[in-house]
Amino acid sequence: MIKLINGPDAEYIRRAQNLTVLTPVKKQKGQPHLKPQDQWLATAVSRVRQPIEALFAWIEEKTGIECASKVRSYNGLMVHVFGELAAALFFWNFLRVSS
Repeated sequence: MIKLINGPDAEYIRRAQNLTVLTPVKKQKGQPHLKPQDQWLATAVSRVRQPIEALFAWIEEKTGIECASKVRSYNGLMVHVFGELAAALFFWNFLRVSS
């Protein structure tokens, strides 16, 4: 059983970008183990997600990008996000060159 992301924007994104988002299958309450095909899907999704999540964790650690409590507009949000990403790339480049 392949689970699709649901929500108000899911169908629009699927059509506009011609893609489907797959999520791992979770065990039902009282189910002792997953079916082999569900376990394979969960493993495949986890292998793809892990490096992406590691990158985002690194960006959050270096910049604190999630702390945007003083942002009051879309433009302010864009300045905050791109400023923090620029700082992360600077740190990455600086640490890579100095090593």
